Amino acid sequence: MIAFLVAGLILGVLARTLRSGADDPSLPLTLLTGAVGAVIGGVGMNLLLGETWTELTAFGFTASCVVGMIVLGLLEGGVGRR
Repeated sequence: MIAFLVAGLILGVLARTLRSGADDPSLPLTLLTGAVGAVIGGVGMNLLLGETWTELTAFGFTASCVVGMIVLGLLEGGVGRR
């Protein structure tokens, strides 16, 4: 579980570094969104595979990174903005 959080925070920092500008979300929001997406992806994959939700598996870690990037992309892309 902690690995998923760390992966999400790293993804948040990378997203913030790669796309920075005046209209971007704040750094805490970006970090929080990356961490939440990574935890959801990692825990979800572990539950789908029948593992314990706190266990670190290769599939769970990969899913945490992918879902974290998707959620950050949605945030950075401005889904729901007018």
